[in-house]
Amino acid sequence: MIGKTLRDRDNASSIWQQAAPFFGLLLVCVFFQIGTGGKLLSASNFKAFSNYAFQMVIPACGAVFLMSQGQLDFSMAGNVCVCTIIAAKASYLNPWLAIPAAIIVGLTIGFLNGSAHVFLGVPSFVATIATSFMYTGLANSLLGGGAITSDFALKKADTLFVKYGIIALALLVTWAVLSYTPFGKHCRAIGAKDEVAHQSGVNVRLEKLVAFLICGLSCGIMACFVLFRTCSASTNSGGQTQLNAVLALLLGGIPFSGGWSAKFRCVLVGSMLMAVVTSGLTIMNISANMQQIVKGVLFVIAVAISFDRKNTAVIK
Repeated sequence: MIGKTLRDRDNASSIWQQAAPFFGLLLVCVFFQIGTGGKLLSASNFKAFSNYAFQMVIPACGAVFLMSQGQLDFSMAGNVCVCTIIAAKASYLNPWLAIPAAIIVGLTIGFLNGSAHVFLGVPSFVATIATSFMYTGLANSLLGGGAITSDFALKKADTLFVKYGIIALALLVTWAVLSYTPFGKHCRAIGAKDEVAHQSGVNVRLEKLVAFLICGLSCGIMACFVLFRTCSASTNSGGQTQLNAVLALLLGGIPFSGGWSAKFRCVLVGSMLMAVVTSGLTIMNISANMQQIVKGVLFVIAVAISFDRKNTAVIK
């Protein structure tokens, strides 16, 4: 009888933990819809919201595989910045050459980050903090302390169809890979216990390297988005990319330690919640400092509700 009661309690707790992010997203949408006088979900805000959604969804889709392994990439902003600069330079050879250039550079940087962790044995957050300084220095060297423009033909791609199309595709691919492929299962198994995953036949080193490559790919896509919007590159390009990704995934319910709690719904709910908060605060003309306070409060509440206290291993 006692055992059944405990199981029922655990099941209820698990259901609440899964549902909490959805309730949080709903409440936030209602709050900002009222607070903005109905402007949040209005047609006039549709394009602006697509920009916020893109900035949250794409990095989150790239970082979820790393975070499900218990890894972090603190160099995403630097990666986006370097990709944007190289792509802008490539656009003068051919405007659309900017896209493969950004993707290739993003993948290359992802490989370098993964190699530092996998082959040199440096913890991921230490390795990527170090490489972030390298990429910042490289960006400054390439720019000479200024900024550059790209071919303005890229502005043609700054459309709702392109942005929402890429968002939908990224979410679909992430859902399929994370939920239904051996790679997605292996990522979560590594986060739960990498030694157990290794003994079960998982090539842990390869899986980690691939996760870094995916994260690098998302940075390359973000760089394309920056050029489509602004047709320019500076040291501020891609700023706070990794913070957006980490906060979105944490708000969605993924713990720092990764593991089996990493679900696709965390990507969807967390990134949408961040996009709604950012868009709502901007419409309400809230100052930048106050926005940080509001986001901090929401972050603490969401983590307190959704944090997986049964899986609190140290970040690898």
